Order: sequence, then structure tokens, then C-alpha cells
Amino acid sequence: MKCFSDKLYAFCLGFIGILMPLFTGLLFVSGFILTCFSTDMETQKVLTKWDNPLISLFILLLMSLLFFLPAAYMAVKGSASAHNLLRFFVLGWFVTLGILQILYGKTVPAADAYSVYDLAQSLAEGDTSVIHPTDSYLSYYPQQMGLAAFWELLIRLWKLTHINQHPYHFLKIVSILLGCVIILYQEKIVHILWQDKRTDCLYLLLAGANCPFLMYTSFLYGEIPSFAAISIGYYFLLRFLAARNDSFPGAVNPPSDKGKIRKLFGSPLMLAAGSLCFLTISVMLRKNSLIFVIAAVLVILFTGSPKYKRAVLVFFAGLLMLSALLILPCIQKLYECRSGNKINSGVPPISYLAMGMQESSRANGWYNGFNFNTYQNTGMNSEATAALSKTAIKERLDYFREHPGYAVRFYLDKFLSQWVDGTYACRQATLATFGGRSAFFTSLYEGEYSKYLIAYCNMYQNILYAGAFWFCLTSPDRKRITGLPIFLGLISVFGGFLFHMLWEGNARYIFPYGLALLPYTARGLHLFGHAVSNTLHLQKST
Repeated sequence: MKCFSDKLYAFCLGFIGILMPLFTGLLFVSGFILTCFSTDMETQKVLTKWDNPLISLFILLLMSLLFFLPAAYMAVKGSASAHNLLRFFVLGWFVTLGILQILYGKTVPAADAYSVYDLAQSLAEGDTSVIHPTDSYLSYYPQQMGLAAFWELLIRLWKLTHINQHPYHFLKIVSILLGCVIILYQEKIVHILWQDKRTDCLYLLLAGANCPFLMYTSFLYGEIPSFAAISIGYYFLLRFLAARNDSFPGAVNPPSDKGKIRKLFGSPLMLAAGSLCFLTISVMLRKNSLIFVIAAVLVILFTGSPKYKRAVLVFFAGLLMLSALLILPCIQKLYECRSGNKINSGVPPISYLAMGMQESSRANGWYNGFNFNTYQNTGMNSEATAALSKTAIKERLDYFREHPGYAVRFYLDKFLSQWVDGTYACRQATLATFGGRSAFFTSLYEGEYSKYLIAYCNMYQNILYAGAFWFCLTSPDRKRITGLPIFLGLISVFGGFLFHMLWEGNARYIFPYGLALLPYTARGLHLFGHAVSNTLHLQKST
């Protein structure tokens, strides 16, 4: 049985070793030669243009050098104080720009974000009439209940201060702090995986230069808080898998001489509980985080560890999946009991799949109102909506079979519009304002400066994909029989790729996967710099 398990694990690792270079190579080539962007903020139509490969290559190498040299210098310095200073600088930069975005960008919640915010405000004021089977936002989208509960808690805390300002200002500050949590815990993940100071420094520099990340702190929705929970959950999971496993690259043993408290919180049981808790919270805040949970479950099931019996890993994986699936129904049940009303099952998932196969004014497969309108036209009948969605899917499949060229172009456009937009639609997502936006930010969103923002984000995305591709192509870790946990983030990104090629598309939905790629980009840049250094040293010696 053990022999079969080892062979299965080796097969999975070999499959990942082939799949990931192909996948990241596709991302890199697509992003290198093409750019998707929007100029008209009214229609938000996604445009595509070809890039000059020579210019793209020059800028890619130049920007890689600008990231690599400071990281190499900090690593050579070698002191913990220098590393801490860099971390402090990046976090300070992140907080400062986030506050400037609040003060001068003046973004307000809009569309779905406003609906959830308004719902949370009503609940915080004790108005439970917003929980209604038909006359409620939740009757369409009950999956937003978890985010509404989180915001209700924060709004209640804000009201205790008696400050006469809209609660969304406080929520933005919380979002900035959660962005800092992402940076800190993603850096911890980088360190536990590779134990390399230069890679740690590269990650910090890349995170601080991520413009969409900075702008999305003012986007009040589930992306930032859920990814913060994912980052913490993944860190605890990797520590759990690495505990007392010397063959794992970043093996971390529970401390034995640092006191009972640290020993307790470093124990495998507490690490597993922490991972379970935060990954469940991530699904509560954003249901699409199930993709990250599924990736975690797969890695747990296929990862061998001399410390844990197979039954322990299977039990943990099952408990994690069960917890993630039950969290939203449990929260919904609590609110139904609190209000005395029921919430409908909402728009059925299959209608999102049907919409993902249709054309839209912004890009193929993006939101066009099909799911909402169909559900509304059937009198909010989920079964009837699902039946109409199945019919729509069949019609599109028949059309794709009759017009294969169109089908290829359709899904190519859907892929590019999501994965080759370096801004990840951060301008569109944070466009709404309550007035008084500064001239600089107005130009950044809709004027002359927007083209510079688009160009910078495109160049940054080229580095993001190039570094991840180089890691997958050359990393010695991909050949290790114990290396599957290293690919946890990449497996999540690939799962997101498959999901959003089928589901409703949007460049904003890809933003969390861009964050998940950053550790691999940092490692890839390190490996590339090491390869160049070795080549130059070899030439010099000969």
C-alpha cells in the first residue's frame, strides 16, 4: 500500500512538474505580446493591443534588475535589522499610499459592494427586515451573507467611537491593515518554503510595487479580507505539513525550549486548527475562496509525511472541506433565526456557467445580466432558472460545435480579457466616488495618467508571469519527491484559471491569483539572478 502511495505521489508531482511550466508559460507569452485594458470608463469595454516584443524584453530585464539588485544587497548585508528595515519600509509605503487613496481617491462602495455594505449597515442598526425571502439582495445572492456579517461586526465597532463619519472609511482602514497581513504572511510562506533571505527581500519589493494591490485596498468587497485569511491559513498549513519532516524544504520543528505557550501554538494540532479556522473564514468572506481550499485539500491528501498517518491527513482534509462548505449555510441559518424570515436559495450556480458562455458588452463571458434577469423573470424560482440555464448552455454548445473557429476566438478573448489585464480592473472596481476626487486621481482613472498606469501594470505583470514561469521551468524543488506542498499556491492559481474559463469572467476575479503568484515570482527572479551570476562567474574563470 505504501509503495502504491509513493508511486501515486511521484506521479502527481511529475504531472505538476509538466503542467505548471506549460500553464505559466502560457501566461507569460500571452502577457508578453498582448495587453488588455479599458479606456472608456462608461462602457468599460476591454480592448486588446499587441506589444512590441523588443521593448517589452528590454523593460522586463530592466525592471527585473531593479528588483534583484536591492534584494541581493539586503541579502548580502545579512543582518536581521536590515531585513526588518526593508519590511518596515514596504509596510509603511503600503499604508501611506493606502491612506492617500482614501483621502484623495474618495472611492465609495458601488454595485454589489454597495448592496452588501448597505445590508450590513441596516443589520448593524438592528433592522432585520433586510432578511427577506423575496424583497432582499440576499434573496438573489445569499452567498454574500458571510461578508455582510463581517462588515456588520466592524460597523458596530465603528459606532462605538461615535465619530460622525461614514463607516466605509473605517472599513477601508481595515482593508489596508489586512493588506499588511497579506504581505507579512505571504513573506512567511516564502521563507518557510525556501529559507532564503534574497527571495524574502524580493517578495517584499514586489509586493510593495504591486499597484493593483495598493488600489484594491479601497475596494470594499471580499478580495482583500478573504486573501488575508487564505495567507494565514496557507502559512499554518505549510507549517503543519512541514512539522518534524526534515525532507520538506522549509521544515519547521515545534519549539522545545521556548516555553510552554510557544510550544503549544507551534504544535501540529494548533497549526491544523489555525489552518482550518482561517481557510474556513476565507470562504465565509468570499465563496470563490473554495478554489484555494480545494487546492489545500488536494495537497493534504497527496502529501506524505513521516509524522502523520494517512488516516490523520484524510480526516483533516475531509474536516477542512466540510467546514468550508458549511460555514455560509450556518451563517445564513443564524440570520434567519435572528430575523424570523427565510432567505431564498438565490441565483443557481448553473446560470453563471451559462452566462460564462455568452457574449457581453465588456468582453466575452463577462457579466451581461443573464443570471439576474433570468432569475427575476421566473419569479425568483431557482428550479425554473436552472432549467432555462441548461437550455442556454445547450444552445451555446451546439453553436460552438457548428462554428469551431468562433468558439476558439470566444474563449481566447475570455482568457486574454481576464489574465492579460495587468490592472486587474482596479480602476473600474474603484471608480465610484462621492465627489471631490483630486485632479491627479481623476486623471489616473479616466485621463492622461491612466495610460501610464496601464503601461506600468502591464510591465509589472510581465515580471509576475516571467518569474513564475522561470521558477516552474528551472526550480530544483519540482524534482523533489517531497515537493508537492511547494506548489500549493500554483495549484490554486491553475484551479482559478479553469474555474473562470467556465464561470462568469472578469479581470477583477483574477486579482487574488496574481497575489498568489508573487512568492513564485520572487523565487523565480532569485533563480534567474543566480543562473546569470553563475554564467558570468564561469565565463570569467575561463
